[in-house]
Amino acid sequence: MSNINMKLIIIVTFVCLSVKCNAISLDYYYAASDFYRPGNGSEEDLKQVLSFVEPTKVRINLFYEVFCPHCRSFVTETFSPVLEKLGRYLDIYTYPYGNANTVKKDNKIYFTCQHGPTECYGNKLHACALDIVKSNTQALKYNICMMKYSNSNQGSDDDAADKCGKALLIDSTPIKKCAKGIRGTELLKYCGEESKKANFKHVPHILINGVKNDGTHFMRDVCAAFAETPTECQDILSIN
Repeated sequence: MSNINMKLIIIVTFVCLSVKCNAISLDYYYAASDFYRPGNGSEEDLKQVLSFVEPTKVRINLFYEVFCPHCRSFVTETFSPVLEKLGRYLDIYTYPYGNANTVKKDNKIYFTCQHGPTECYGNKLHACALDIVKSNTQALKYNICMMKYSNSNQGSDDDAADKCGKALLIDSTPIKKCAKGIRGTELLKYCGEESKKANFKHVPHILINGVKNDGTHFMRDVCAAFAETPTECQDILSIN
């Protein structure tokens, strides 16, 4: 093995350890190795390899409730395009709870939600989707779909769960079962605990790398949060 390839492996290993291997894969290594020829490696070659490393991910925390009009418009019109364009560069954590309350009585857990019991159930559907669907991106798309105004009733109900499951090839049956059972209660209780820690007064409550954001220029603000700007953001940040 050439010295330059040994250096490459060391650097790839270091990057994996420092970012938990989220930012680079063996596909990048094999693609990068095409630049090398035995005995002709250079430091410039290593710089080319490092150009394959994706930017450090930006963390998004979103606290919402499923029937809140502002939450629905933000999630479906503003958050959704950011997920589509930049999802691969983001660590996204969503908490469907909002201004609900958790009450423990007679060793049982109950919830009261701002828009009534049907919203509590809708919040549970969202929490269960995040728990059950293996791909976080697909789970987020599923929940976005359930919040669209094109759904019958208010959305985020069994009909929306089935409709969005069919559109995204996601089995809605275990999600609905979860929302109606103990697991759904446990998940919503957890969302409530995290929401109380965030100590917000209004939803949607949005954090970009831990900093509160009003969502007005969400795409631009997410792009500006990267230490190294991804290609997808360059045109956005170039607009004054």
